Amino acid sequence: MKQTTFECTPAPGTFNLPQKLFLGLQHTMAMFGATILVPLLTGLNVSATLFSVGLGTLIFHLFTGGKIPGFLGSSFAFIAPLILVSNSAELSLRHAQTGIIGAGLVYLAVGFMIRIIGADNVAKIFPPVVTGPIIMVIGLALAPVALDWSSTNWTVALITVFYTISITVFGSGFRRVIPILLGLICGYAAAMAFDLISFEMIAEASWIGWPGFSLPAFNWQVLLIVTPAAIVSIVEHTGDILAIGHTIGRDVKRDPGLDPTFYGGGLGTIISGFLGGPSLTTYGENIGVLALTGVYSTVIVSIGAAWAILLAFIPKVEAAIQTIPESVIGGVSILLYGMIAAVGIRTMVDNEVDMTSSRNLLIVSVILIVGVGLESFTPVKGVEMSGMVVAAVVGIVLNQLLPDCE
Repeated sequence: MKQTTFECTPAPGTFNLPQKLFLGLQHTMAMFGATILVPLLTGLNVSATLFSVGLGTLIFHLFTGGKIPGFLGSSFAFIAPLILVSNSAELSLRHAQTGIIGAGLVYLAVGFMIRIIGADNVAKIFPPVVTGPIIMVIGLALAPVALDWSSTNWTVALITVFYTISITVFGSGFRRVIPILLGLICGYAAAMAFDLISFEMIAEASWIGWPGFSLPAFNWQVLLIVTPAAIVSIVEHTGDILAIGHTIGRDVKRDPGLDPTFYGGGLGTIISGFLGGPSLTTYGENIGVLALTGVYSTVIVSIGAAWAILLAFIPKVEAAIQTIPESVIGGVSILLYGMIAAVGIRTMVDNEVDMTSSRNLLIVSVILIVGVGLESFTPVKGVEMSGMVVAAVVGIVLNQLLPDCE
């Protein structure tokens, strides 16, 4: 039967409504820990963040015609500049929202440039020998985060990991496609048994409340502080989109193309900036969910976005999710981040990258070592680049400079 343009296999018609709701909630839960970490570190409002990532994801799906089941969350690239602005005596987070809006405009401009360059030229810049290891770096660079979270209580983290694995390998029926959600529930129960959860926050929270939206306050100085972080997100976004494409088996560079992904992400980020939310980027955690479950339906991910919007209006549920211990999130993240790295390996295998070639070995080696080993790099004062961005740039340059011969 012919698929609709809003679907990736398997079609959501395979599942009934309650199952779709649970599958969508799984995506919400997967991105939740990292997404709320940004507002917790920077001072942005959590409920405004949840509303923004949900709405931004739906906008992203609209611009990409439902062909890319990505989930947008808070970008970590903006944590440092947002903290810098919020700690300033003359500026505030409302001023920082100006920089987030500016980042969204940069994404739109990048999308337009990609449209002019064309998919073939983009493919030459990002061949499998470059994108494969970059995707691996996205997952491997996050490994310390997963392990740090897990180290708060290794017993609970390992219970979460092994239960999730057991569901994935030995589960049957519907349970087999919601291993992350079931793993989180099992980990939460284990954390309760170890008395790691305080329910005081849940008891004090109300059932219904309005998200803490705030309007931006324009400032040119903030544009120079916050907006440049968009460079980092652009590279991360491209790598994540290609990772999604390899996961679902679709050439997203051509259908729907990279430019609509930047249009959707850019508009979503602009609206988020006006609401008091963060800059948005595609999330590796949700790529891990796609790879782990094999359910590639964009409708399911859209349901997850709707869950995020709903949670923004329910402070009690938001408080309950915030009580999930880091050890539980860490246990799940070990699998999710590992799956991202595995997708990078599969990218090179599926595209038959010749690893007997000295040229290819050099490119892959440099990307992996720089991306995983280098935490950050400051080429000029005030401009900080993550190791992953540096690795991507070095990989692209090497691929263009090294002769394609033995």
